[in-house]
Amino acid sequence: MQPTVNKQRIHLIDLIRGFALLGLPFVNVLGLWSDNVNLSGEHTDIIVQRFLFVFVEGRFFAIFSFLFGVGMYLFLSRAKEKHANYRFIFIRRMAILFVIGFIHQLFQPGEALLFYAILGIILLPFFHLLKQWNLILGVIGIIVGSVWSAKILLPLPYMLLGLAFGQYRIFEKTMSYKKSWIFVAAISFVATLIATVYLWMQAPSLGMTSYMEGVELTELQMDMNRAFYEFSKIALMLAPIFTIFYVSSLVVVEPFIGKILTPLYAYGRMAFTNYLGQTVMLLLVLQFFVKDSIVSYSYATISCAIIVLLQIAFSAFWLKYFKFGPFEWLWRCGTYGEILPIKK
Repeated sequence: MQPTVNKQRIHLIDLIRGFALLGLPFVNVLGLWSDNVNLSGEHTDIIVQRFLFVFVEGRFFAIFSFLFGVGMYLFLSRAKEKHANYRFIFIRRMAILFVIGFIHQLFQPGEALLFYAILGIILLPFFHLLKQWNLILGVIGIIVGSVWSAKILLPLPYMLLGLAFGQYRIFEKTMSYKKSWIFVAAISFVATLIATVYLWMQAPSLGMTSYMEGVELTELQMDMNRAFYEFSKIALMLAPIFTIFYVSSLVVVEPFIGKILTPLYAYGRMAFTNYLGQTVMLLLVLQFFVKDSIVSYSYATISCAIIVLLQIAFSAFWLKYFKFGPFEWLWRCGTYGEILPIKK
């Protein structure tokens, strides 16, 4: 069985995927280090926590879900041209993702891969649905999920929206939609600016203090936590505005500063490997540096930034000599049932 060859790789998607990957560890660390991260009492730490919930939480996973839908369309459409059994190939691809996600789930409960594999199978019939319907269903689903602040309901409509973008070939005809992208970027910039000011003013002044065993929260801290919970719901409700701004801005600036953003292309091409690698590295830091202590949000954020920088450097180095990242290669070999060349 010959693999589907991507002769015209859409590098813009790699860039956006790399950008999305930047934000994931800053959110995932709070789950992986849940018993070891808390506010330090310093004002800087409160600002860092607020920054994460205003600019990161719920924004980057949305981009990843959207790109999963785009990637699903690209894979199926290209596989359909070469393989009569393209549905079976895709199902096998999702089965491999499910197994890897299941193993990953043991180390990072609530991770995305297992969930994405299931949604990929659910979405398969939508590949044959009219693009207009996928677009409408995706937009409605995102609006409903955001209004309800139901994060678990959002990946599916974001994937549907990505599938619709693939059907419309938006990223394959970027220049044809140049004026539309600029318009969306400008409008979303204004909306993001307004949303940022609003959210910053709504955020509780003392932030959210996590409960620690043996430590009783004060009445003031409990009041702040309740207020922060309401604030986080509003932040998630407004998340699509930030997501639209992030994606549209990257599309607009990419032709002008693409060379400056070169490291993100490699980072995005190895997103599968880097996503799993983030978990491994965060758990290693937890085990050897954090395990028996309580660290600040600032410490956790700096740790994530270092991990991201190391991964970006590693991705650029790896792709000088190899065609795919390690896990991208394994996934590709499993998808087509044969050992494929990896060296350039």
